[in-house]
Parts: sequence; structure tokens; C-alpha cells
Amino acid sequence: MRKITISFLSLMLVVNLAYAGGLVTNTNQSTAWARMLVRDASTSIDAVYYNPAALTKLSDGIHISLSNQSIFQTQTLTNTYPFLNQKTFKGNVSAPVFPSLYFAYKTGKWAFSLGFNAIGGGGSAEFASGIPMVEVPVSSMLNEFAPLGVRGYSLNQYLKGTSIYWGLQLGASFAISDHVSVFAGGRYVLARNQYTGHIKDITLRMADGSEVRADDFMTGVGNQAEAGSQQAAAGASGATTAGDGLGNWTSAGAGGYTFDQAVAGGAMTAEQKATFEGALLQFGFTQDQIDAMTLAQAQSSFYATATYLTNYSEELHKQALQLFGGAALMHDMAVDVSQSGSGFTPIIGVNLSFMDDNLNFGIKYEFKTKMTLTNSTPAGKGFIIGMNADGTPIEMFPDGAKTNADMPAMLSVGAKINVSKVVSLQAGVHTYWDGQTGWKNVSTNIYKNFQEYALGAEFHVTKNFLLSCGYLYAQTGVNPSYQSDLSYSLTTNTAAAGGAWQLSDLLTLQFGAYVVSYDPQTIPGSYGGFGYTQTYDKNLWAMSVGLDFNIGKKKK
Repeated sequence: MRKITISFLSLMLVVNLAYAGGLVTNTNQSTAWARMLVRDASTSIDAVYYNPAALTKLSDGIHISLSNQSIFQTQTLTNTYPFLNQKTFKGNVSAPVFPSLYFAYKTGKWAFSLGFNAIGGGGSAEFASGIPMVEVPVSSMLNEFAPLGVRGYSLNQYLKGTSIYWGLQLGASFAISDHVSVFAGGRYVLARNQYTGHIKDITLRMADGSEVRADDFMTGVGNQAEAGSQQAAAGASGATTAGDGLGNWTSAGAGGYTFDQAVAGGAMTAEQKATFEGALLQFGFTQDQIDAMTLAQAQSSFYATATYLTNYSEELHKQALQLFGGAALMHDMAVDVSQSGSGFTPIIGVNLSFMDDNLNFGIKYEFKTKMTLTNSTPAGKGFIIGMNADGTPIEMFPDGAKTNADMPAMLSVGAKINVSKVVSLQAGVHTYWDGQTGWKNVSTNIYKNFQEYALGAEFHVTKNFLLSCGYLYAQTGVNPSYQSDLSYSLTTNTAAAGGAWQLSDLLTLQFGAYVVSYDPQTIPGSYGGFGYTQTYDKNLWAMSVGLDFNIGKKKK
């Protein structure tokens, strides 16, 4: 029998909640972005994040931006494993509050800025009916134990992951000339993930319609296997003893006699013959076979039977241990883990302006954020995935264990041109160096840098009111080995629209919404000798409202 396992061994409860940006980095960081999807050459207050070197283009005084996005995503996993009760598993991701706060003080050639936002994560993913990688091993018992009358299964599984990486950014911008300005600063990142869930009430439906807990069933089958192992060991011992007993005759030169000949010649009594022949009958030999055997052949048959039964006993014992281990994994289990860590991101930037500021280029480079997350796990809540030789549990999330969670370096390059007093266009390109992180199996899972390309347009309907739209294409660079049920990356197409209304010299209202279309990916897999495919898909929509405040001199 194949070893019974639960794929908790490979389950990585790392919920990927990056909404726009690389694998872990959020770049949807203002309402102005939500209405046009590209702000890399921004000269407004959200340049604190997108193009901080350009803050010297603000008017002297204090500038503040407050914005929030409400983001909703559905993650869909479709698995064709033949024994699953359900083929489609859905996870609902929500971030009704996704805030961004920016502050800048501009004076002369200098601008000092502060930004606070969710640079990673920012929501929760809830799989009310669990995920395939947990249910596939359970469903495989339909095939594994079909000869024992198993006809169906049921279970109760639930998983929820929450992730938030808060970023606090500080920096200074300086105008070298009317055309060139620079920025230097950094961001402190404070990360926290929380995972809760359970898998419980795993039951098997038998051929007679009755139901039994899977752990009780497997324990019962294991006890039967262990009892069979002991019986086989006893039989092996008996066969060895019988073979050794025949050595009294074979060593004396009677090995070529049959049992009948040995009795007729007076070398063996009828009672001794009956004992040896009875033993051979118990081990499955027919009387005709026994009658044709010489004593040497009978001795060899006893030893061969002993070897077979010894191996069979060991195999049954091994299966019993596997069944007992599988039963332990079928117990009700829960996970309640928090992970926390922090890191620092150095940031530099350059802004170039030409044509009386009608043509602007923004460049920003964020260095890699080195970060390690540490588990905080209450006793018994680390999700048991196996047992040590001494019977102690192996947990997926042992208390105090550490996981690399680097945020990759990224480069953004953008351009903005005022085509006329009515129309302005922006474009941007982002590159994320995911392969340069310290993630586990990064060289296997990442084959190229994550890339983004965006275009946006603004239409100034009146002096104080504009409409905008944008498009963003994001191309992932992960291999199929990266994809897992709770963390997968897909190529996307995003469209956005919105506007801005300058209510006064002091206050501007921003509003926007965007929709993300994901390119689904289907990956083959196998379990228990059965092939299947799993399709990864998502959909996302969001809306945003923000307020920009300008306290100071009006820009000339």
C-alpha cells in the first residue's frame, strides 16, 4: 500500500496580497494612480511615493494627500483530481481600507517629505471551503481504501490569511537647477502576517452507508496490519525452526529421500513425517507437491517461506506505522500563527524637466529590503504535518521559526508630456529584481524580472476639473514551480478611469476606479498515480477617493 500523506508538507500559507506591482510590492499608492495607473513622472503631492525628486516642483508651503482604496478580489482554483468532491475552490480577498498618507514641505530648492502606506499586503484572503492542496490527499483515500469499502469522504476545512506591510518613508529632495532635481531617503517596513484556519471532521463513507472518522478508520486498518505483521513473524519463526529441524536428516545424508522413502527406510518416524508435512500444508503447499519433495527440497521450502514471511512482516509493520502516522494527520488540526519582521529600504531618485516643465522624466530606484519574518505560534496551533521517530509532532509553523521575506529592488522610469493645455500623457515602466532576493528556491521559481508597462491620459475639461484613464500591463516572471494555492502570480491587464476636481486653491478631490483582468494559468500535476490539472485565476476591482491639501503659496 502506498504511504498515506497529507500535502500540508508542501503547503505554504503565504498569502499573496500584492494588488498592483511586483510579487510582494504594492504600487497602487494614491487615488491619482487609481484613476490613470501611471504616476512615475508625477509632479503632484503623490510624487512623495512615485517620483520624490520632483517634489521641488511643488509651490512653497505644506502639501498633504489623504486617500483610500477599497479593493476586492476573488481567487479561483480549479482542480481536476478525479476523487475530489468539488472541483472549484474560491478565496475572497478584501481590503476595504487601503490608505495612503503623504506630506511634503517645500521651501526654496528643498522639499522634505513623509509617506505612510501599505507597501505590501493590506488585506485578508478567506477560503471558506479550503484549498485543493489540502483536500486532494484526503480525497485520494477513496481510491486507496476502495478495497476496504470506502466510497466517499467529507471534511471541514477553512483558511484565512491576513498580510500587511506598513511603510514609513522619509526623505529630502533638492533642485540642482530648473531642469534637474534629486532625492535621497528611505522607508522603514514593518510586516505582519496572520494565518488562522482548521481542518477537522474528516470522515469516510463506507459501502453500507455508515460513516467513520478517517483517523479511527486508519488506526483500525493499522492495527490489523500490525496484527498481520506479528502473525507473519510468528510463521517465519516456525518455518525457520522446521527447516533447522530437517537439518538433522539432510546433514546425515538423507536429503535426497522423499518423506515416504525416509519413513520406509527407518530414517524418520511416521509422526515426524506428519509434523513436517502438516507444517508445509499450513504454508500453502499441496499434498502432491509435498509428496514429490525430497527432504532437502522441503528444507529449502521452509527457509524460503521464512524469508518471505519475514519480509512480509516487515512490510506490514511499515504499512502499520504509515497508517498510524496518517491517522495522526487526520486528527482535527488548527493553525493560529502570526509572523512579524521589519526591514529598511534605501531610495534614490532623479527628476528631469524640459520645455518649461511641459516634458518631465521621473526615475526612482528602491534598493532591496532585507527582511526576515519570525513565527509566533501558540502551543498546538502550528499545523501538524508529520511525526518524528520519537512520536513528537512536526509543525509547519513551529514557534520561533524564521522565513526570508525580502522585498525586491525595483526601478521605475516615467515620462509626462503636456500635449496641450487640455491633454497630458504619461507613461511608465517598472522592473522588479525578484531573482535577487533571498526567497527559498528563488533560482528555481523565478526565471525573469517582473515587468510593468503603463500608459495614462488626463483631459482638462475645465480649469478646475479633469478626467483621466489608463492602462497597465504586468508580466510575471515566475515558473510553474512558484505557483501554489495561496500564492500565485499571473500576467494582468488593468484599465482605470476617474478624475480630479479642484474645489479651491486649498483642496482637490480625487476619485477613480480600476479593474484587473488576469490571464489564467493551467499547470499539470499528479498525486497517487493519478494525473490532474489545476487552473489558477483571479479577478479584481477597486475604487478610490482622496483629498489633496495645498497650504502655502500658490504656485506661479
